[in-house]
Amino acid sequence: MSAESYFQHPLYGLAMQHFQEGNWRAGLKEVERLVQLYPLEQELRSLRHEFDFKARLDHFEIGDRAAEGRRRIRRLVLRLGAAVVIASLAYLALSTYSEWMGQQVTAARERVEREIRIATVTAMQRDVAALMVAGRLAEAKSVVDEITQLDPSFPGLTELSAELTAALDLSNQYDDAMQRINSGDWLGAQSILQQLAATVPNYRDINIQLTYIERRTMLDNLLGAGEVSFANGRWEEAVAAFETMRTVHPQHEPEYIEARLFESYVNAARSVLIGQADSLDALQVAESHFRKALALRPQDPNIKRERELAGLYLKAQDDFDQSQWNEVISALELVIGADPSYAQGTARQTLYDAYVARGDFQISVHLFDAALSDYERAAALAEQDSGAVLRLYEAQLKVGEAQGASGNFEAAVLHYRAAAELGNLRARGAEDNPAMLSALQEAERYATNGNFGVAYERYQRAVRLANANQVKKIHIVQEGEYLTLLASRYGSTVRAIALANDIENDNLIFAGQELLIPVLP
Repeated sequence: MSAESYFQHPLYGLAMQHFQEGNWRAGLKEVERLVQLYPLEQELRSLRHEFDFKARLDHFEIGDRAAEGRRRIRRLVLRLGAAVVIASLAYLALSTYSEWMGQQVTAARERVEREIRIATVTAMQRDVAALMVAGRLAEAKSVVDEITQLDPSFPGLTELSAELTAALDLSNQYDDAMQRINSGDWLGAQSILQQLAATVPNYRDINIQLTYIERRTMLDNLLGAGEVSFANGRWEEAVAAFETMRTVHPQHEPEYIEARLFESYVNAARSVLIGQADSLDALQVAESHFRKALALRPQDPNIKRERELAGLYLKAQDDFDQSQWNEVISALELVIGADPSYAQGTARQTLYDAYVARGDFQISVHLFDAALSDYERAAALAEQDSGAVLRLYEAQLKVGEAQGASGNFEAAVLHYRAAAELGNLRARGAEDNPAMLSALQEAERYATNGNFGVAYERYQRAVRLANANQVKKIHIVQEGEYLTLLASRYGSTVRAIALANDIENDNLIFAGQELLIPVLP
């Protein structure tokens, strides 16, 4: 059985319609079916009992009134018969006892009339009681008016009239509440029904109606809160309100609520990325909202694209942490192809570092051509960001390293020379690193003389000395930050940060940690 409330089931609505119309037997059938669907609902069993009681009451009322009518007829016939007998006897004795018998006949007639009136009024009282139990108060009042005309001093009439007046007052209040419900005046109806419940706790279906009003009031409040949040751009609040409405009452203006919810999802996803598109937490929230929006409109191409990009980026970061370079590269090539600056450039940074990391692995297993290809791709990415000088510097060195490992020393020297110019190594050496400057000058001299093998070795030595004296900035890790994000923000690289801080596992940085971030001056 699903978790939906029996209030939402169509059978419940039909049962309430039969209740309003007084069609107890038809309503009982609907409630019986609801009890089978929701066997643990105590209120449903109470409702079934009320329908059953009223259905039986109707049945017995009709039978009782018919039987009572027959009894009254029999009594009237007997009494009339007795009257006829008495009248006949009086007539026979009239000749002898005319005056005396006349008095006796008159007395007998009055006595019979009185007894007939008492029997009639008594029967009418019982009719009033039955009609009140059945809720047919207008008919009960009509019978009381007849009794008042027949015998205004009849015993119990005053109490019966007072009881009927009280019942009519309760019924009028209940009818007023129902009219307010129909007109949407939930608070007015709730106030009346709560007063009725305090006076007569189990009167009709007031508990059911109060529950219904509470749900409708909650829906109105949720809708109002959702609209206010929507209008003011508080998308997370709008999402919460409209999601609750769909859960509590899925049949309430479903198309409108779905449209509002879709827009809230999309705007919540986009707004959470503003200023923090490189935050994994923000991207996870955005991806979740895009996924929910797509569940409402699966064919929306823009939302589908945004959700796919967020999902690919998040997966790439997980794969990066696991050193799954092929998966990282496959995912981020798609992301960069769709949006070159995705996640404020951190996607490009991550792809760059994945190329370098895969190239390093391939160098270690002597796959020099494959490593060269990855380093060249990394260099091409670095060239797309003019502010990431250290990234391009490192890429040139990596390409030179791969060329040198393959024995292509001349090509290697060209890339090392380009890296030296990017890193401004000559000026830095002149200032505070004479050993590095000496190695650099030797490399340039050997290269000029065509001795590229020795020049390559001297360039490597100059780079090592330069890296040992590299400029570094201090950064305190904040919650949610990760290495590729920091590399992107500082124009550095994951490899450079890891080497500067002796980090063996790129995952293992934590909030509050002090990191040295290598940068080019």
